[in-house]
Amino acid sequence: MNQSDQAVEAVRQLEDERYAAMLGKDIAVLDRLLDDKLVYMHSTGVADTKSSYIEGLRTGVWDYRSIDRTEMRYQVDGDIVLVFGKLAISMITRGVHKAFESRALAVWVRKPDGWHLLAVQSGAIPVAA
Repeated sequence: MNQSDQAVEAVRQLEDERYAAMLGKDIAVLDRLLDDKLVYMHSTGVADTKSSYIEGLRTGVWDYRSIDRTEMRYQVDGDIVLVFGKLAISMITRGVHKAFESRALAVWVRKPDGWHLLAVQSGAIPVAA
């Protein structure tokens, strides 16, 4: 297995861990995976930092019920792995159920202490008319 394949496999496992932590509200895991410089752009256009995203999960602003990932593609460039995919999300946001699909890009960076999620950019897929 070459270095690119190793990077993809490491990030694939971390993505699985991240989504499980989002669903399970596992703050300790997210604190470990999310970079201190995280910028999390939601499909609504709202931007969060690491601390505001974790606080939103902790306080129930976002209560993820299910997250299905498809069309996953990984692109390695040195110490960066880009993860492109399609998400189908069911969640409770401030007491309101929402179900939607989005395209998302997650940016992972390798640092001396391991891989960290540096950025997320998500864009809603419009509902077909």
